[in-house]
Amino acid sequence: MNYTTKQLADLTKSQLIGNGGLQVTTISFDSRTLYSSADTAFIAINTQKNSGEKYIQAAVEKGIKIIISEHQVAGLQDITWIIVENSLKFIQQLAKHHLSLFNLKTVGITGSNGKTIVKEWLYQSLFTDFNTVKSPKSFNSQLGLPLSLLKIDGNHEVGIFEVGISKPGEMEILEDIFPPQIGVLTHIGSAHSSNFVDEEELTEEKIKLFKHSETIIFNGDNDLVYNKINEIYSCKNLISYGLKHRNNITITNDPNDKSEPLQILYFKDEFQLPAQQRDEATLRNALCIVAVLKEFGFNFKQIVDKINTLKSVEMRLESVNGLRNNLIINDSFNLDLDSL
Repeated sequence: MNYTTKQLADLTKSQLIGNGGLQVTTISFDSRTLYSSADTAFIAINTQKNSGEKYIQAAVEKGIKIIISEHQVAGLQDITWIIVENSLKFIQQLAKHHLSLFNLKTVGITGSNGKTIVKEWLYQSLFTDFNTVKSPKSFNSQLGLPLSLLKIDGNHEVGIFEVGISKPGEMEILEDIFPPQIGVLTHIGSAHSSNFVDEEELTEEKIKLFKHSETIIFNGDNDLVYNKINEIYSCKNLISYGLKHRNNITITNDPNDKSEPLQILYFKDEFQLPAQQRDEATLRNALCIVAVLKEFGFNFKQIVDKINTLKSVEMRLESVNGLRNNLIINDSFNLDLDSL
């Protein structure tokens, strides 16, 4: 991103106090991770549990000259302020505008589990052929998604972004900001389900991301998900993947027999995929990658070559050698029952 302070204020109908000609290329919401103040604005995000305005002083002490906040703090010298009605809505509005400036193919990934690893594997598969931008880490929330979208620039051809929700009503907001052309639904499970009445409500909320998608690629092993997507989005290009044979993309031989490669059925075509790691989650994720890569025009040989070069994603189940012959399994990014 590259905006002046005046442009940021004008685009979001906010109040500018100070220099309207300052450049902003980065917006930071965490004063602890401010390593450079050059062309950086600090945004004070207020939540039910905390107020980002408490950390404005710390940001200024690190050299920040531009503050985006709901209130102006007295006593700070030489600061340019962008005073907003709601900090979170400000960055969401800015991200929506920013995305509209570019013509790139977009992939939106949602689900309870598997979003990050599918995103990382897709990025590994696509970045050598397309200039690709993706969400950093697990940035997929009401704040994380907009921050991810602001990383898009004019060189990018493909954007792969995670979209996560924790309660009803959030997906409509995120879909309005980011309506992906290709929608991907990974596993639906217990993650974040505490704020939903049941699995049906969780599923209905998740798939609202696909309201304007041209193609929906989804894990069809869950009966509820399979029926719900076919019912609501019957007019769209639907591609299901999974271990059940009803899916458009599935495995026709015994995946537990490691003496032979996997036989992958893609609609009516079949090809072989050598694979050593054959747990159900990995197999479903690989089938998802097959589905998306076909949508990008790759042939089966190219897809096999790309899957064979995928690297593990370190943030998931990272193994660390501990003291006294212990093995530490670090799964700090996911603590829900399905992931465990």
